[in-house]
Amino acid sequence: MTRSLPASRRLHPFAGQRLSAAEYVDMLLPPRIHLELLLNCVTINPWHLTSVVGVFNVATALAYMHHDQRSIRLYEAVSQLVLDISRSGFDESSMRERLRKTFNIADDYLQQQTRPDLLRAVRLVEYQIRHGQATPLLLEPAATDALC
Repeated sequence: MTRSLPASRRLHPFAGQRLSAAEYVDMLLPPRIHLELLLNCVTINPWHLTSVVGVFNVATALAYMHHDQRSIRLYEAVSQLVLDISRSGFDESSMRERLRKTFNIADDYLQQQTRPDLLRAVRLVEYQIRHGQATPLLLEPAATDALC
């Protein structure tokens, strides 16, 4: 004899579903393009940097949701790199490579997540931004006039 779960314990039909390939590309293509523009331009464009930071913010939220200490340390460390880039640009060539490498890790991390977890993480980041819990990027006035 099989027992059915009470309604409160049944799995949601989308509980384990991942984003389709097209949905994933739609979500990550703009930040990926912005990353390439950042890495190949002399002047930092704040919109491009903000787009890239969004990927790190969602990855960080997911890491906290899953109590993934290794990922938490990685994404918190890259937040300091991003602040340095926003203030001074790419002072060292190694900064570009580190940003690219960490973005690729975050991209892979996001791709492994389920749709509900991604939505929860995005909502958490949006909540933090709305309630002033996000760290603003401090950009120099000259950086806002970027052509790239």
